[in-house]
Parts: sequence; structure tokens; C-alpha cells
Amino acid sequence: METYYKYLEKFGLLSKTGIDLPGEAGSIFLKKEKVGPVELATISFGQRFEVTPIHMLTMLSTIANNGKKFTPRLVKATIDSKTGERHDIEVKQGEQVISEETAKKVLSMMESVVSEGTGKNARVSGYSIGGKTGTSEDGVNTGKYVTSFVGVADIPDPEVAIIIILYNPTGEGGHQGGAIAAPIASQVLRRSITIFRNKKTRRGSNRNSNNARSDWNVYNWCKKSIKRIRARSRNYRGRRNSRRSIT
Repeated sequence: METYYKYLEKFGLLSKTGIDLPGEAGSIFLKKEKVGPVELATISFGQRFEVTPIHMLTMLSTIANNGKKFTPRLVKATIDSKTGERHDIEVKQGEQVISEETAKKVLSMMESVVSEGTGKNARVSGYSIGGKTGTSEDGVNTGKYVTSFVGVADIPDPEVAIIIILYNPTGEGGHQGGAIAAPIASQVLRRSITIFRNKKTRRGSNRNSNNARSDWNVYNWCKKSIKRIRARSRNYRGRRNSRRSIT
């Protein structure tokens, strides 16, 4: 138990991440002295605690960065619209949470989840994707679920880490992370990889403005994709309710 809580702390799950975003929420864990064998067992598979999406993504990024922890940032850089001058926001590196060898082993496990496990729907042709599906109950006996998928690309040297979360999905695919969240992750990763690859090959004096535009394109594309998914979900619920009323 001492070792388990030590790594919870090292990964940053027992405190706020420090992201440059006002009002960040913290996590909720049992105090160490109140954890017995049963609590330790349930915590190990994801119950009896609460973390935020940015907690999850920070931990995922630590694994993807060969075990090195970094403080997440909301803004990568600012660019003066008149002068084109770029100001990069400092990257704050923390400690080595796990060894590089251990990080690579975990990435390999995540890769197998997508290549042959529950995350097959997150595959992107021509790339090695790593990920983990998630399906959790939203409360006790509520009949509601939270579906998720975390993923990185491209292994063995990931540049992109994402988390997809859907609250109480009610569409035709059910509520399993591999069936609902993973396909969305595939679309986001495919688009993100394409943009990152284009940024690497782009040359010229307008590089900074193009980079900022590419980042904005990723954001807009993700936003539009989420709107389409919500619209489909509403349409499906409408059709299902219509069928119920007819019968």
C-alpha cells in the first residue's frame, strides 16, 4: 500500500496538476491510513477514487515521455498578430516517475490493446497506436455510464496524447469504451497525426503562423466532430422514443 500511494503521488494524482487554467479541480482519494486490503484491491481497478481528465492525460503523457513528468500547459505559445513575434511558454519538467524501460513496456502493452484487444476500433492505418479503453458507472445503481479512451501516437516515439470521454452514451453502440470512444479516438488521432506530419515538413518564413493555424485547425476539427456525435445521439434517441410511443 505504501508503494502504491507513493506512485499515486509521483504521478501527480494526489494533487492538482498545475495547469495554467483557473479553477482546476483536485482528485478525491481515501486517506492512506484508511486503506485496507479490500480498498486497495478496489482502487487498483479504478473504484473508490475520482480524478480529472487532465490528471489522466498527464499520467498518460508521463508514460509516453519515457517516464518523465511534465506540467501540462494550456497554451504552447503566443504570436503577435502584427509583428509575428513568437513567445514560447516554458515547459516545466518534473521528476523521472518510472524508468524508461518500464515506460516502454507499458507503451507496448497499450499498443497490444489497440492491435489485438478491446481498443481495435482506435486503429489508424499505417501507424502504431497505443491506448486503453474505459467503462465506468456514473454513481451507484444509476444505470448511467462514463465511456472513455486514452491513446498515444505514434509508438515508439509518441507525439500526440488524447483522452476521449462520453457521459452516458445512449446510441446503438451501447456504452463500452472500445465500441463508442475508441472510434472517435481513431478519427482524432488520424487527423492530428496528419497535421503534425505536415508541420514537420513545412518550411519557410511563415512557419510560426502556420503552426498556430494548424493547432487551431485541430481544435476546430475536434469541436465539429463532437457536435456531429451529439447530433447523431439525439437523433437516435428521438427515433427510439418514437418507436416506443407507437408500440
